[in-house]
Amino acid sequence: MRIIFMGTSLFGARVLSELAEENRFTVLGVVTRPNRPAGRGLRPSPPPVREEAERLGLPVWQPERVNNPDFVGFLRSLACDIIVVAAYGQILKRELLSLPPLGCLNVHASLLPKYRGPDPIRWTILNGDEVTGVTIMLMDEGVDTGPVLAQQSIPVAPDDTYISLVERLGTAGGKLLRGVLPAWREGRIVPRPQEGDPSYAPLLGKDKARIRWEDPCWYIARQVRAFFPSPGAYTLFRGKRLKILEASCKEGDGTSCPPGTIYRIEKRGGIVVCAGEGLVVVQKLQPEGGRAMSAWEFVCGYRICEGHVLC
Repeated sequence: MRIIFMGTSLFGARVLSELAEENRFTVLGVVTRPNRPAGRGLRPSPPPVREEAERLGLPVWQPERVNNPDFVGFLRSLACDIIVVAAYGQILKRELLSLPPLGCLNVHASLLPKYRGPDPIRWTILNGDEVTGVTIMLMDEGVDTGPVLAQQSIPVAPDDTYISLVERLGTAGGKLLRGVLPAWREGRIVPRPQEGDPSYAPLLGKDKARIRWEDPCWYIARQVRAFFPSPGAYTLFRGKRLKILEASCKEGDGTSCPPGTIYRIEKRGGIVVCAGEGLVVVQKLQPEGGRAMSAWEFVCGYRICEGHVLC
């Protein structure tokens, strides 16, 4: 089976890694998004899928617009059997969808029709779901609306972060794909329509990563996990951005204080901050322009006292 792979994010990289393990498939090459500025120096940085493709020794193409007629013509010249898409980041139009004889399959990080759209994993964590999963579907012109070929449920651990869930879902999606592809080629899978009420997972911007201490502690703890490691849930302290990298929720002990107030400092526990409901225990953080550090390192280095306010 001659395959063209399309993906950009770490999720796509994990799917590609699993796909490349199967010697019955020939990955002709990988299509990913162009390098983008990243980091403090805003230097062009390759997407995770490009890095994985280079590790595997696969050809890589990075068009600005994947539906450009010239690029579609190039892909047609490769005579692939199927296109596999995993978190690529552009909508494929009809000419591209109809190019391979076996169609285009999408590996999506949710149990469709739940969380259609580009950011299903963060919404899974923010909403406190206990179960998520991966779906392999036959793509149509809609956004994650195509018929389902296979699904697999995955439990969400209480301490799962965005990065840990991406790793697990991408690996699971790749393994599931390895079984689906030969069955699909041999006609042993009948696509079925998506069942249930759809929900959507629009892209969550950096503005959604800012902590509102008036929110309940359980929501703030989810926020920290959903935006780890990048862009990072953050608050402001002394006029500068302070990323919260690790935090947990704790029930209040009867003492109330304004949300955002540092209520208690524990050398081994962390910085205890009042929320709109309950307490947030911050264990790890990163000051603007500085390195990641433990809460106690931050307390000592920045002379933090009880009563200081995060906003």
